[in-house]
Amino acid sequence: MAAARNPRNPRRRGAILAAVAPFLAFADYLRLRLVDRAWRLYCRRVGHAPPPFPWLMLPERESPPGAGAGAGAVARRVFYDVPGGRSYGYRVPSRDMHRCVATGHGWVVMVAVDAPRRVMLLNPITGDQRIVAWPFARWNARFHAVLTSSPAAGEAGCFLVVVADRLLAFCRPGADFQGWETLRAPGFRHHAALSDVVAVGATVYLVDERRRLWRADLADENPKVQRRDTGFALPSLELRRHYLVESLGHVLLVLSDERHNRVALYKLNWDARAWLPIAACPGERVLLLGRGCSAAVPPSSAAGRGPGTVLFAHQPSTLPDVDVAARGQAWFWSESRVGAAPGDLLVLKKTVPHRHGEFPADGDSFWFFPAVDPDENAR
Repeated sequence: MAAARNPRNPRRRGAILAAVAPFLAFADYLRLRLVDRAWRLYCRRVGHAPPPFPWLMLPERESPPGAGAGAGAVARRVFYDVPGGRSYGYRVPSRDMHRCVATGHGWVVMVAVDAPRRVMLLNPITGDQRIVAWPFARWNARFHAVLTSSPAAGEAGCFLVVVADRLLAFCRPGADFQGWETLRAPGFRHHAALSDVVAVGATVYLVDERRRLWRADLADENPKVQRRDTGFALPSLELRRHYLVESLGHVLLVLSDERHNRVALYKLNWDARAWLPIAACPGERVLLLGRGCSAAVPPSSAAGRGPGTVLFAHQPSTLPDVDVAARGQAWFWSESRVGAAPGDLLVLKKTVPHRHGEFPADGDSFWFFPAVDPDENAR
């Protein structure tokens, strides 16, 4: 009745939301999470904050014919909400200026394509930026990057990490940036398809093509790189793509063939120096995989996808698409399952509504956690 008399009164509307929120399931929250700030605030207060499911940052659109030379400095990039089926547009530097190499915690990590080389961290929703110099004396296009947490103010444990052959460089990209520190990772060699990096808190893990492992806790006063010979024989020589992903504090290694018809899953036992084969992801998660953007999320936020589903971001610039039939067509992710073997299921190549030729067929997509909840600091 109060809302009917004055529906725009924020106090009365908030009281109604506070009374209703405890009785709604997460599915209701998911459908309405972008509707109203007050709705999100009161849902958080009663414990209905959403399990994270990232958007998919699609490749940059093709430039329109006749675009001027200065038109490519900034582009409006499309971010697709997979569960909600909606698209959102945010301005990011153009691929002619910077290329995306990783995402995390609501930020995009980009590297300048020309000299002077630099690394840019961008929150496309707020427009906040951090720019740091390239960490190594020489430019090397063979590297991995990862962001351990948000570089926003107050995130003292945030590290930006760049890993190249036998070297690991890290810095604090926040307001207290004091330059890069470099650690040696003897024996580590970058491989586009078979090496990867993941962060678990402030600890960074590296894996190479032989499934050997390196680890460094960057929060230590004097961080050092530790190495474990965790190599093992592949169950199939077709498993030629490796992904590292964290799930509930566990480090997981996902092996896949080039078409994602076969997917195998392993969990790290650091003390035993071994990758242990497992049949399901800890916590019954859905896996989202891609270079610089892998994550594990609850199935409740995955729009009906069951535990063990694996979504692979399409990144042909680093992991070329071997399916000749799909070349020339813009698609952005594919879906498979843990434990899948050839013939078990049809691996679907997914796209979104768009005009023919709007997106390049060779552009990369990245999973992106939007961190759109504006009330996260209003508790």
